[in-house]
Amino acid sequence: MKHVFWLLLLISFTTVAQQKTNPEKTTHILVDSLKNQILYITKESITRLDATSLEVVRKQKILGSNYKLSLRPIMKQDRLVFLDQKGGSVFGMSDKDSLVRLDNSNIENFLIGSAVFIKNDTLFRHGGYGYWSQSDFFTYLDKSTTEWEIYNISQTSEKPISIHDHFAIDIGGDFYFFGGQFVPHYGSRKMVSNNEVWSFNFQSKNWKLLGKLNLDSFDFKANSFIAGRFVYAIKELSVLSQIDVLQNRITDYKTSPILYLIENDVDPVFFKGNLYYLNTKGVVKKATLKAITDKVSKTTSLYTKERTPLYLLIIFAGIFLCLTFFVIHRYLKSRNSFEILENGLKFKSKFVELDSLALSILKMSFKKEIEFTEIYDLVSKQHLSKIQNERVRNQYLDKINMQIKWLTGSKSDILIVVKSSFDARYKSVIFNRKDYDYFI
Repeated sequence: MKHVFWLLLLISFTTVAQQKTNPEKTTHILVDSLKNQILYITKESITRLDATSLEVVRKQKILGSNYKLSLRPIMKQDRLVFLDQKGGSVFGMSDKDSLVRLDNSNIENFLIGSAVFIKNDTLFRHGGYGYWSQSDFFTYLDKSTTEWEIYNISQTSEKPISIHDHFAIDIGGDFYFFGGQFVPHYGSRKMVSNNEVWSFNFQSKNWKLLGKLNLDSFDFKANSFIAGRFVYAIKELSVLSQIDVLQNRITDYKTSPILYLIENDVDPVFFKGNLYYLNTKGVVKKATLKAITDKVSKTTSLYTKERTPLYLLIIFAGIFLCLTFFVIHRYLKSRNSFEILENGLKFKSKFVELDSLALSILKMSFKKEIEFTEIYDLVSKQHLSKIQNERVRNQYLDKINMQIKWLTGSKSDILIVVKSSFDARYKSVIFNRKDYDYFI
């Protein structure tokens, strides 16, 4: 009798799709709100379901080999695009059902675990990890250049640590993130859980530290979906938690039998009061969100607010920076030149953090042509193959160029790859004197 009861309860809450998928191949479920459709996407096809009846509207094959990459589908208004989860590549569907490149970037394996969201019909990413380093800035896909650019923030703003694999949500004019991981030192393989909660305001372009995450109430490995201003996380033992960043609250609901049927590797989606999900048998189902959130189990706070007054932090940071700049500061040739500091470069009122190796490469380029083999020797790791080390070298040069572009506002690379003047069969890196000579 007990089993019959649960079966009847599930039938009353859910609607079974007419189309089955393979749970091992299904990658994502998306919502096309303009067409009132639910999409489930595998590596071979895109199937559109009517959001009300869950009947198949259209099934479209994905041709070609590009989808073998680590791609994430995302709805951008009425267009479906595929974003490389490791780099900057963006693809769209052609008229011939194949994936075509939409961007003009060359960022590879440097944005693993970055938070992806759309703001004003523009693709944004925050954070990311790659080659034993990580990012702490926003990038966006520039519509005019189809390249990823760094989003400038206020120079007076405090700044969070570099992060990846974090929970993130855009609410109005504010971006919030919490959880995730970071590596404490450059080149380290050790991952440390992040316990900070931050918000970013896109109008003022300022970051704000909200507090420390209550780790006892949070599950970093949970499946998640966004409904309005709430993040919902399905934790272990199928506990559903509603995370309200604005009210600093986590609400746990009593376990619903529906949650036991959700495929762990595919995040559900929310649309018009319903939760759409893939069950463990590869069937798309829907259930009302109300049906699984009708009974509250407990309520806790998401984070503990920082007790140190902000003005004291600003004073301490100011004193530290003043002392540091006093010791290491020096001027180059002109008023508009770079100021090389111990931990980065300063230009006018802007500053970008660079490690000692990046600074060394820049200083060398000011004086001479640098052969590729020299840079390879500087960045190579003994445990990596030659091809892997070459990728590390290329990504390292790309990162330097991106950071200097943001610092100066220039559209040109500061480090240019050319044929070696010593041996044309090989490549070298030279300093771009045409566009940057007045900076030194």
